[in-house]
Amino acid sequence: MFIEYYLNNIDDKEIDIKNNIETVIQYPISSILGTIHHIKYIKKNCSLSSQIQLGCFVDYPLASSDIERRQDLIVDTINIGINFVSVTMPYFNVVNRKYAKFRDDIKKNIALCNNHNIQLRYILEYRKFDHQLLIKACEILLECGVNIVYPSTGLFLDNIDDNIIACAYLNNKTGINTIVNGNVWKNDQIQHIQKMSPFGFSTNQIESIKLNYV
Repeated sequence: MFIEYYLNNIDDKEIDIKNNIETVIQYPISSILGTIHHIKYIKKNCSLSSQIQLGCFVDYPLASSDIERRQDLIVDTINIGINFVSVTMPYFNVVNRKYAKFRDDIKKNIALCNNHNIQLRYILEYRKFDHQLLIKACEILLECGVNIVYPSTGLFLDNIDDNIIACAYLNNKTGINTIVNGNVWKNDQIQHIQKMSPFGFSTNQIESIKLNYV
C-alpha cells in the first residue's frame, strides 16, 4: 500500500504549503497530489526525494469542463512536469448513461497521458452515485485501460469506514485498484485500512499519515 499526501485546501498560504510539505516528507510517502498551483509551487520551492511522485488534479472537483477542455487541462499539468493526473469522472455523461461519451473521454485522456509517459487515474464519487453505477464506470475504465480510482472527491461529508467499504466493494466486483481517501483520526481506523490492504491510501491530513507509522 502506497501512501499519498494531497492538497486541496483553497485557503492554504504558500508558507503553509511549504511547512506542510517539509513535515510530511519526513515520512516514507510515495506521492503528492495537488492542484496545478500547488504542484508548481512545490516543484519550485521544496526539496523532494526523486522517489516521490507528483500528480495534479484535473477538472476537480465538479468535472465541469467538456472533453476537449479536459485534455487542455492535462496538457497544462504535463508542461510543469508531473508523474500522474487524477481526473474527475465526467458526472453528467455517466449519470445520464452516455457511456460512449465517457469512453471517448477516457480514450483521449489515456492516449495523451501515454504519449507523455504519465499515469492516468480517475476520481469517482460514491457519496452521490449508487454502487451499480460506479461498478459500470469502473468496468468502462478498465476496458479503456485505466486501472486506478479514488472513490471520493472529498467534496462531500465522508466517513472512513464507508470509504473503505466502497473501495473494497469496487475492487472485489471489478478488480480495479482503489485508493482509500477518507480522513483518519484514530489508530483503529488505520488498522481497518491496513487490514483491507488497498492499492493506496491518500489523505490531506498529516496526522493521518503519522498514525500509519506509529
